[in-house]
Formats: sequence, structure tokens, C-alpha cells
Amino acid sequence: MTDQNRVWLNEKPHSKEGHDNTATLFYQGNQVWGPHGCHDNTVDIQTALRQADPRFELRLERKSHSIEGHTRTINIRARGKMYLENHSCHENMQSMADTINGIWIASPPTGAAADE
Repeated sequence: MTDQNRVWLNEKPHSKEGHDNTATLFYQGNQVWGPHGCHDNTVDIQTALRQADPRFELRLERKSHSIEGHTRTINIRARGKMYLENHSCHENMQSMADTINGIWIASPPTGAAADE
């Protein structure tokens, strides 16, 4: 893996967010992460990840409302292009980033992005 293909989190000031979804990450149809509670803004992560590498699918399902803190932002870069930058998220997304980065070490995203 290089900086051309990377998902990473940065720290940010604490904010409280309502979590109304559960996110589960699939790679080529196989579950590789989750389920974890998430905020409605996770749809932006879902879209960016699909554009960066269509082999991934982040499935979102509704759940009962909870309030949790966001202390991180997530960034997604594939083939040198930024797909998401400093997007507010929960620290549990670090394990998702680690999962994606591990897969990208073995099998980097190739070809044109889904939106190109």
C-alpha cells in the first residue's frame, strides 16, 4: 500500500452525534467489518468508498437511536484521488480503515474509479 491508496483517520474536537444506522462492510460480497453503529452521514463514506473501489460495499441498516461522540475524521484516497476528506466519524471507523488498507496491500484498487 502507498499513499496513493489509503484510508486514514485524524483527530478532531469532540462532538455528539445521533447514531441511527448500523454499518457493515463487505468486500466482493464477503463481510469483512462490522456491524457497528453509525451516523446518517455515513452515507457519504458509503458513496466515497464505492467510487474509490467498487469491490467494497458499505451496507447501512436502520437501528434504534443512540447518541455517541465523534472524535475523528475519515479520509479516503484511491489511485491518488481524494474521495473523502476530513469527514466527521466515530473512532470505531479506525478498524474499518485498517481492514480496507490491509485489503489494498494485497489487492490495490485498479482501473478507473466508478465515477469516472
